[in-house]
Amino acid sequence: MKFKELKKSFASGLNPIYLVCGDDAFLVSRATRLIIDACNIDEGLNLSNFEGGAVKGDVDGLLAALTSYPFFGDKRVVVLKEFYPLVADVKALKSYFENPCETTVFVIANLSKSDNILKLPNVTEVDCFKGDESVATMWIKSQATKGGVSITQSAIDKIVDYCYGDMTKINGETEKLVAYALTTGEITEKDVEELCVKELDYQTYEVVEFIASKKYEKAYACLTEIMSTTSDGQKLFVSLYYHYRRMLFSALSTLSDGEVAKHLKIKEFAVKMARRQAKAYSLKRLKQIVDTLTEYDEKFKQGYVDPSSAVWNAIFNVLTV
Repeated sequence: MKFKELKKSFASGLNPIYLVCGDDAFLVSRATRLIIDACNIDEGLNLSNFEGGAVKGDVDGLLAALTSYPFFGDKRVVVLKEFYPLVADVKALKSYFENPCETTVFVIANLSKSDNILKLPNVTEVDCFKGDESVATMWIKSQATKGGVSITQSAIDKIVDYCYGDMTKINGETEKLVAYALTTGEITEKDVEELCVKELDYQTYEVVEFIASKKYEKAYACLTEIMSTTSDGQKLFVSLYYHYRRMLFSALSTLSDGEVAKHLKIKEFAVKMARRQAKAYSLKRLKQIVDTLTEYDEKFKQGYVDPSSAVWNAIFNVLTV
């Protein structure tokens, strides 16, 4: 199930084993907390935490916690973080997964999927991967309401864009904006523009947008700002290169945003943004740009040019194709 479906699912009862996984650490942490809260336990008595690295090769302590009865309560919760079991670990735990303890809720919280866990019975997967705009929108609105301020839809959209769908960053920027807006009572798009930090991916998106609309002075100003802020030409070049590749692949594919994201191993939000932006380019031009960037990627990897030169030379060639 998706993260946004988790809370509603509790109405039908708690499941014995959850695999909470995804590349958004904030959502993984939040989903884990929602499950713990739904169990309504005394955490000092009936919550056990384990780290995956400590459990690998020695699951006896984990099994003891999973099969223990709750103390002065109806449920126990066992949380295991970053657990990617080996074949031997799977064999040792298989009997528990086949017949889980009725009074224990077992939560495995990972930043990546584990096929070995998903193959086991009685596992409910909670998808916490980045890029669900509806979750981000609901979260921003709820935090603004809790803080006693209102927020415009355009401000919400800009926060999500600036943070490129990353909930950890969205949460941090929203907290900052709520604190700022306590005097005015409202968060506006202008507040976001003046106070929020733009992710490099979004800054790259801006550069590409300026190039597409032939606003070259703005593209140059944006690139100069990024270079002065990060002082990392290689990071900027890689971001630009992969951004155009993502645009080309997304434009060529007839698959859904989610399917493309899965194949490219990126977040769905990034595919949506890429497809939106690719409409300003012909497929031929996108292919020429990707070929040019690929050439410069090879050059700086082979030491023929430094990363900063690769950025500026590549941009110049992008403008002329």
